[in-house]
Amino acid sequence: MPNEELLVEILECQHDTKVGHITLNSPETLNSLTMNMVNKISNLLDDWEVDPQIKMVLLSGAGEKAFCAGGDIRALYESMCSPEGPVFAESFFESEYRLDYKLHNFSKPIVSLLDGIVMGGGAGLMFSSSYKIATERTKFAMPEIGVGLFPDVGFTSLIKDLPEGLGIYIMLTATQLNSADMSFCNLIDGSLSSKDIDNFLLDIQDITWQDEADKNLILLDSLIKNNQYSEKVANFSASKVKEELKTIQSMTREDNLLDVFENIMNNASADEWYEKGKESLKRGSPMSAHLIWLQCLNSPNLSLKEVFQFELNLATQVTRIGDFKEGIRALIIDKDNKPKWKYGSISKVSKEWIDKHTELAWRQNPLEDL
Repeated sequence: MPNEELLVEILECQHDTKVGHITLNSPETLNSLTMNMVNKISNLLDDWEVDPQIKMVLLSGAGEKAFCAGGDIRALYESMCSPEGPVFAESFFESEYRLDYKLHNFSKPIVSLLDGIVMGGGAGLMFSSSYKIATERTKFAMPEIGVGLFPDVGFTSLIKDLPEGLGIYIMLTATQLNSADMSFCNLIDGSLSSKDIDNFLLDIQDITWQDEADKNLILLDSLIKNNQYSEKVANFSASKVKEELKTIQSMTREDNLLDVFENIMNNASADEWYEKGKESLKRGSPMSAHLIWLQCLNSPNLSLKEVFQFELNLATQVTRIGDFKEGIRALIIDKDNKPKWKYGSISKVSKEWIDKHTELAWRQNPLEDL
């Protein structure tokens, strides 16, 4: 099925137990999610949840570059340019969030094999997985500020659980995290050398998987932490986040966005890692920075259902009135890298404009039935 956006395989394991394996199969787009992919994954989950032989679900991406780099951003742009308005874009966000919520609440383990780039929609699949495996090629980031969006797909719920100050920093600066960073932040459960992926898939088939999800997670964890795999992981690059956390916290421990912005931009370090972050923040949408600040304020107070409702409302307003369309135009469509944001700086964004993004976009939130 070389032209299929999803490759679906049933891994035959010991004693008639099985693992459903979904591969995102669009390496030319870095396995970005289309509406068709979202709907097919959702339907497969429905079938597999009631199949007694399927004990676990594995998600991976085709090729060596990406697990999944996000959503079908060109389709979203075309929708926002449509005379009918962003009908498709709004429908896509709703379907994507429904899938993520379903994954979060799935009765069987969802395992994500995060080899390569993990961003946007791919991060949503990762967040909602019950066991997450990174490799030395994993590059996780939430770079939505660069296109006038905000880090969505449930990320609002994770901010409060990250080391203090890290969430706001990586969202504002689009900072990339490697496997060691992700492990330090408890964003993953295990690591694996990319050279061992094929053997790992074979080893999965040598296990008798159980009916209880907790027991299968223990079996999986034992497999990942086997010496034949863990010895190679010891050679992975170290965690820059761990090394720089105190500096990050000193810059972000403020009670308003503007002070955080000033602290980051005035950081005297010449380290390229910080310089990249400054550049991303400088070029990013000022409105997105304010939405990110709202996410941080709301993170401790919202249930998972409320997080997706909150994010869907923001995403809908962003597609209708926000900087998202212009951000995609500048970075993806015309590639002039010169977005004309509605506001020239974070300090100039009006409270009225922020409030417009948080106004209820419909009479009733489409995710009210979650």
